[in-house]
Amino acid sequence: MTNIIKERNVVLVYILGFCTLGFYFFYWYIQTKREINETFGASIPTCWLLIIPIANLYWTFKYAEAYSTYVLKDDNKVLWALIFLFVGIIVPALVQIELNKYVGKNISLGAMSTEKSNRRCPNCGRHIPEDANVCPYCGKRFENFI
Repeated sequence: MTNIIKERNVVLVYILGFCTLGFYFFYWYIQTKREINETFGASIPTCWLLIIPIANLYWTFKYAEAYSTYVLKDDNKVLWALIFLFVGIIVPALVQIELNKYVGKNISLGAMSTEKSNRRCPNCGRHIPEDANVCPYCGKRFENFI
């Protein structure tokens, strides 16, 4: 997969969203869905589901699931879905901040794997590859860590 993630200023996302009466937020969701699907191999369904009652709940869950599994690499998809549903105004900030961390980085197939190793970074606590000398999330360097 190729990294097509575009760096966006979080404040500008909100300014454009409010100035366009929310239309930019729909555009932002469409673009970030495409970026997550194409870069990480996720399967977030079409954004047309956002405008259909009840189906938008399913779409929000699938978006939160992809965000949790592929972008954050944690197992809290239900928690993220609840946050996205009940505190939706913070979604662009949370997602865009994390996506901006991947801009310009080579996303390898190993990094996209959803299978977790038992090894965790001693600094941030996230799952890391067994052979890593540097945490891909926080940048902490370490040696002889078991």
